[in-house]
Amino acid sequence: MLASLLTAGGLVMSGCAKAPEGEREIEGVRFESEIATAGDSLEVSYRVVNDAEIDVYVVDSVPTYANGALQPASADTVYVLGSGGSRAEVSKRVFPVPDDTSFAQMPAVGWVRLAAGEEMERDVRVSLPLEAYRPFDDDSAPDLPDPVDEVIFCVGVLDLRDLYPDGVPAEVTGLAHSDSAAASQQIFCSDPASVD
Repeated sequence: MLASLLTAGGLVMSGCAKAPEGEREIEGVRFESEIATAGDSLEVSYRVVNDAEIDVYVVDSVPTYANGALQPASADTVYVLGSGGSRAEVSKRVFPVPDDTSFAQMPAVGWVRLAAGEEMERDVRVSLPLEAYRPFDDDSAPDLPDPVDEVIFCVGVLDLRDLYPDGVPAEVTGLAHSDSAAASQQIFCSDPASVD
């Protein structure tokens, strides 16, 4: 998959950590990604390596809405929003909750637990042209620009020791967007890639 991305006109994106709202730095976690356009889709391949001495939780699935109702989180779903200028952000991460926002059921992301020494690899395909999808329909997340000239891909990695001092219970498989979740997250992003 990685080789085919490169031959399909992709750019290699290496792991620099740029945090759109990042408040946490988790020493020992590495992120690598590749982005390419292939026909009518954006192809993202990425890897997260946990060389830290703690468990971390990588946001891996994002909820969707269908027929006016919140659906279970899916690994095939991503958030798509603006990232300044003509850049878009495609991401799997948690967001702080805007002021005066309430939900009957707060949107929640799912995660993959990475113990010390473990790693994960994922491929994500996003349809082009990009369509905006944000967790909250207000000004807390930037609008998708029109046109989109470049894109970054971002993943949230969570250190949950503050939220779960006694360890994350086995039955807990994700968490809702919240200020405390956002404060526990380091956001890793690729370098920008051109959208042809």
